[in-house]
Amino acid sequence: MKGIIFDLDGTLYDSLEDIGSSANRTLKKYSYPEHPMESYQEFVGNGLKMTITRAIPDDVVLSDEILNDFLTDYEHNHTVFSKPYPGILSMLKSLNEMGIPVAICTNKKQAYSEGIVAKDFKGIEFVSVIGDLSNNTLKPNPLNTLKIAEMMNLKPEEIYFVGDTDVDMHTAKNAGMVPIGVSWGFREVEELEREGATIIIDQAEAILDLF
Repeated sequence: MKGIIFDLDGTLYDSLEDIGSSANRTLKKYSYPEHPMESYQEFVGNGLKMTITRAIPDDVVLSDEILNDFLTDYEHNHTVFSKPYPGILSMLKSLNEMGIPVAICTNKKQAYSEGIVAKDFKGIEFVSVIGDLSNNTLKPNPLNTLKIAEMMNLKPEEIYFVGDTDVDMHTAKNAGMVPIGVSWGFREVEELEREGATIIIDQAEAILDLF
């Protein structure tokens, strides 16, 4: 194996509290029931629009007003509590030193993703950071991961795709890459294994042993 692509939220970056807090503030504004943070582990994974869609009551249709309120709140609060998971920065730095090409493919908005990398992943070299480009290529669509493979000048089967949700496992399989799950993210290990994870990683530094 010669390259590695990471999901962002729940894999490299612990962002659940900021996402859940913004969603709950939006729900409160409309007098809808709020959710405990652990519920958002199931709501995330398919982009922010789907997160708030899952958070509102089942009998409510998501309106542009609700969505825009949520997105505006999150835009102003998406790095309040969020931070890289323990060991992530040193692991990424080691991959850089080993000469392994590293990239990020996420369903988070492109501007947010770039801002987070600039703020919280300083000094780490990424071949590419691709997020939600508003062109219907969200994961599990493999298009963006295949673009990254081209940038790395590698075949898909030479690349690990590392993530924490079923969406990530499906993305890896759709792209012909090797799906790797992490146990510290938003979903249970059993789900990752059921959806195709070939290996489960329990500590960030263990990723180095893949090479």
